[in-house]
Amino acid sequence: MPHRSSSAPTRVSAELHVEVQAFYAFQLPLLEDRKLEEFVHTFTEDGSYAQVKDGWELAGRENLLAAMSQAIPYYGNKIFRHWFDKFVIEQVAEDEISVVFRSLVSVTDETGAVVLEPSSTVEDILVRRDGRLFTRSRVVRRDVAAPDGAPADAD
Repeated sequence: MPHRSSSAPTRVSAELHVEVQAFYAFQLPLLEDRKLEEFVHTFTEDGSYAQVKDGWELAGRENLLAAMSQAIPYYGNKIFRHWFDKFVIEQVAEDEISVVFRSLVSVTDETGAVVLEPSSTVEDILVRRDGRLFTRSRVVRRDVAAPDGAPADAD
């Protein structure tokens, strides 16, 4: 799980913040455009992706590609977009960055109607290799309210 302190986040340079934002601006359109092989190559070879609520975790580009190839047909010809906000970026080591952010996915059908999927908190560990960022691990926690209406962690 990515490192995240309980205190206020440490200050990172504007350059690092922009680099991280640019990475996601490059990475997610690959998935949205169904360029799955290119998308999985934004992960390290042993990169992992987990959905906590659904209880699964995949590791390795081949496994990611196989699972995503099976999942993408769910959207049919609908257009899906990822919307990210509230980034907490922490430099964990020289070439390792922890990123925690909120995510929302919109799905637009042929009529232009838009449906929102449940919001999530995403915890990534990015690593720099040969001057480029890659996702080493991604953990997605869908927002789930407790029966009494209080916020609840999806763990």
